[in-house]
Amino acid sequence: MKKATRSHLLKAGAAALLLAPALAFAHNYNYLEGGYVHRDQAGDEDGFRANGSFDVLSPVAVFGEYDDVGHFEQLSVGGLWHTPLTRNVDLDLGGSYEHYDYNHGGSDSGFGLRGGVRWMVPNTRLELDPGLRYVDLGHGHSDTSARLDGLYQLTAALDLQAAVQSGDDDRFEAGVRYNFGPRLTGR
Repeated sequence: MKKATRSHLLKAGAAALLLAPALAFAHNYNYLEGGYVHRDQAGDEDGFRANGSFDVLSPVAVFGEYDDVGHFEQLSVGGLWHTPLTRNVDLDLGGSYEHYDYNHGGSDSGFGLRGGVRWMVPNTRLELDPGLRYVDLGHGHSDTSARLDGLYQLTAALDLQAAVQSGDDDRFEAGVRYNFGPRLTGR
């Protein structure tokens, strides 16, 4: 009985090793993105945004985001841990340094937390990324928001991007993403 159990464990381990590369590339964390942003936080303004991510050592990626909407600018720099849950779904959790510059002369810095999933909808070119974001700038100021990001694959490297965020930091985004490296393609 022990020999049979050991054999089953070895087979399961071999199968996991064979499947690991397929799961590891379920989603790409190497990209540059930019476009339009409309924010309702402390005003109702339009602006631009840019962000990017680089997988330094899977399952860890670094990211940076910058928004400029006239009355303030936000910079987020951080790290993200990600892991595949299935062939089409990744879980990601991260933390960031947050810095806000207000045009009236003030600025605030703090930290952010984020978590969500990336889901490549089967048999489509659509990826949905629901998640939660939390930013704490100290002295009683914190924001919690739910976010839904969507990507539509135009080519193997280029996506249309749109996002809606609601809560303490309401925003709408639209733009394009350029992906570097391997990723799932529409099936």
